[in-house]
Amino acid sequence: MIGMLMAEWRRTVVETVRYPLETISSMATLFIVFAGLFYGATYITNSPIGGGRLTTVVVGYAVWMTMMAATGDLGWSIQNEAQNGTLEQVMMFPWPPVVIFLVRAFTAIVAFVLPMVAVLLGLLAMTHIHLQWHWAAVVPFAWALGTAWGLGLIVASIALLFKRIGQVLNIVQFAMLFLILAPIADFSAWGWRILSTIAPFTAQVTLLRDVLSQGKASLWLWMESGINFSLMILLGILLFIWATRVARSRGILGHY
Repeated sequence: MIGMLMAEWRRTVVETVRYPLETISSMATLFIVFAGLFYGATYITNSPIGGGRLTTVVVGYAVWMTMMAATGDLGWSIQNEAQNGTLEQVMMFPWPPVVIFLVRAFTAIVAFVLPMVAVLLGLLAMTHIHLQWHWAAVVPFAWALGTAWGLGLIVASIALLFKRIGQVLNIVQFAMLFLILAPIADFSAWGWRILSTIAPFTAQVTLLRDVLSQGKASLWLWMESGINFSLMILLGILLFIWATRVARSRGILGHY
């Protein structure tokens, strides 16, 4: 396991070093898009966006970009391997495929989070928001990341069977934007509580926002986030294992 982790990390570092313009451009794009949305909304409404709403927007935007990268990496990895004709070689590795691609997703998200922190600091400076770091925020962020990987495994399962999933991934990523920014977990009605427990990211983003801005969150919100994480990662793993077996039985691992 350690050898595989080091090999994947070396591959990620080599790609990042060899193509620095790609990394710098992607981070600049993240900042410029938010700046355009922020100042554009301020100009259209003729009033500044402030208070808890702005905190929700900043935290939600940063989480959306991170989760979008975590979700998309698994699907694109399968598609790229299939396109390059190396998917069968990856599947012949001694470790189970789900472990291989989760390790690959882990190394990719570490390489993404490091520059994303710089982007988040820039967003906080631009919007004059103060977020106090609490170590408790590591838990909801890890849960949201695990949820993204579970969703990514679902997308990767589709990629194993259908190979080209670009438009499907676009739909998933923009649906994530609604789930992350919509304040579903703030509603107290039971129907909304059940939805926030089932729908990915809704409870986890609200939990992360409350911990960073207030230093605490309700016990019910912690429970919702944990249940959602467990459901999504379990569903993703089971579907990916099933899709791997189906692809092998049909003999389509080498097809594109």
